[in-house]
Amino acid sequence: MKSKDFPDCFYRVTVKGLFVSNGKVLLIKEPLSLGGQWELPGGGLDFGENPQQGLRREIEEELTLKVTGVSEHPIFAWSSHFENWRNMDWFYSMVLVYRVELDSLEFTPSEECERIQLFSSDELQTLDLFQQIVPLREHFKDSDFL
Repeated sequence: MKSKDFPDCFYRVTVKGLFVSNGKVLLIKEPLSLGGQWELPGGGLDFGENPQQGLRREIEEELTLKVTGVSEHPIFAWSSHFENWRNMDWFYSMVLVYRVELDSLEFTPSEECERIQLFSSDELQTLDLFQQIVPLREHFKDSDFL
């Protein structure tokens, strides 16, 4: 499939943070204006940006939470296909999930996040997840983080 928007080898790189407490993963709930779904904190990398720095920036912008640590390498990675989104016919996103540590969970709601909550791997199976992180259901096993 050809795209008028970019070359066939194009992927948007997205970095996500996996914060785990007592075997439960932190998800953010987007406002209804953005779909109202549950999502991992993070976002797209800016051109030339270091993944760990970009993840820190995204979490601090979205949640006003201080990131105290980011893993050196991603712990999960997958690609996601989008169609008719962001004014493009289609594109792929490469999702890199890094383990993160936060100084607290005292967050301030924003235009991008109205709520945060911790979920077990069983609870992930029934949540309305943003399509980009649906593979988290297969990858995240709370027993790996106890």
